[in-house]
Amino acid sequence: MTVKKKFAALACLLGLSGGAGVQAQSTQVFYDDFSSKGGLGNAWDIATWVNGHPFGCTFSDQDVSKNKGVLRLSFSGSSGKCAEVRTRQYWQYGSYVVDMKPANVRGTISSFFLYDGVARTRSHHEIDIEFIGGTSLLHTNVWIAGVQYPRDIDLATLGIDPYQRSRKYGFTWQPDAVVWNVMNDAGQWIEVRREPISPAVPMKLMMNAWYGDNLDSALYFPGYYDGTSGKAEYSSVWIGK
Repeated sequence: MTVKKKFAALACLLGLSGGAGVQAQSTQVFYDDFSSKGGLGNAWDIATWVNGHPFGCTFSDQDVSKNKGVLRLSFSGSSGKCAEVRTRQYWQYGSYVVDMKPANVRGTISSFFLYDGVARTRSHHEIDIEFIGGTSLLHTNVWIAGVQYPRDIDLATLGIDPYQRSRKYGFTWQPDAVVWNVMNDAGQWIEVRREPISPAVPMKLMMNAWYGDNLDSALYFPGYYDGTSGKAEYSSVWIGK
């Protein structure tokens, strides 16, 4: 099979061909369906540290697992642990697509995002897809030099239940805009946000599942956490240029 045909097959698999917003690109630069044997491989690093407020847990490699083509990022109030992975490589403009099922636990976040810098400083740049557990809200955000531009999308108004099954979500990072899309039950991409601003700094692709510390602003985002264990599941990640 030629490279062109391989990409066409992959685009079809991901539902990219003919989709609006998340575009079928001519060049696939990264793809992982987590089907290989063993660990995550040399494309990913696993976090093993504490982020501090509003995070209420310590990232642990013991809460990152892979089975039958599904990456699981787990968390537990009883263990005090949660999970995060990030690519070793930095990325810039292009389309980013994930097939995932977030954790349906209040006070938690399941995510797919780009990040660089120190949080809330001028070095902080970020593009977010974050699910606020126990709600139908998809939190989208852009951080540029420590300034954020957040917007929550109520997926229920689109007839989408993010917890029913795994589905595709994505954003396209352009030099002058960021566009977010969600795939509906009919397999069609729906544009849910278009923001006419854009970071210009290369960032690492990251995914995590964590809970808040129930202090101050964490009670607002991500909300009160009662200690229930849970997991976010990821079936594939795709980057196109």
